Amino acid sequence: MTAVYLAALNAGDKISQAASRMIHSGARMQALLDDMLDFNRTKLGLGISISPTNVDLANLFADELNLVRAAHPDHQIDLVMVGDTQGVWDGKRLQQLLGNLVLNAIKYGSSALPVQVVVNATDEEVRFEVKNNGVAMEQQTLDRIFEPLRRGPDQEHKYDADGNLGLGLYIAREVAKAHGGDVEARSDKAETVFTVRLPRHQ
Repeated sequence: MTAVYLAALNAGDKISQAASRMIHSGARMQALLDDMLDFNRTKLGLGISISPTNVDLANLFADELNLVRAAHPDHQIDLVMVGDTQGVWDGKRLQQLLGNLVLNAIKYGSSALPVQVVVNATDEEVRFEVKNNGVAMEQQTLDRIFEPLRRGPDQEHKYDADGNLGLGLYIAREVAKAHGGDVEARSDKAETVFTVRLPRHQ
């Protein structure tokens, strides 16, 4: 709150820049705490809490990707929507799920090629895929990719400027499971793809 107040004062570039850094750091800390809270809930057997309402994934996903694009202006992120994307889900949780998958694609994919988000909606389910190009993952990595507190094989012993705890993919899968769905991953020389399936009548 103090950082937001300082930013609104227009008291010069130095103060505005410092306030912006404080706001960004506070948001990162909040995200880390939220991830740890979700992780602890699942380990206690409580699962991810959701509050389903009538939502339109087209609008929610577009808003979430705009935020990611603003944070990563050097990466192209494409969104393709096919079918009726309205349904009863927890919109904020699904934005969290999508954001985690896209950030993972940005981190481990090729920066020269776009991240693609493709949403296909049918009468029974909504399926969306997050695709990126880059080095193919080994089967051993794929088998354990959704385990908590794990990071990619080339990131295990590196400092992470974003404060990544290795919970993003784990929480993404738990959010999907809370909606009666699931997340799968596949990887080859052409692309790495995370596929989310959400039933409409859960």
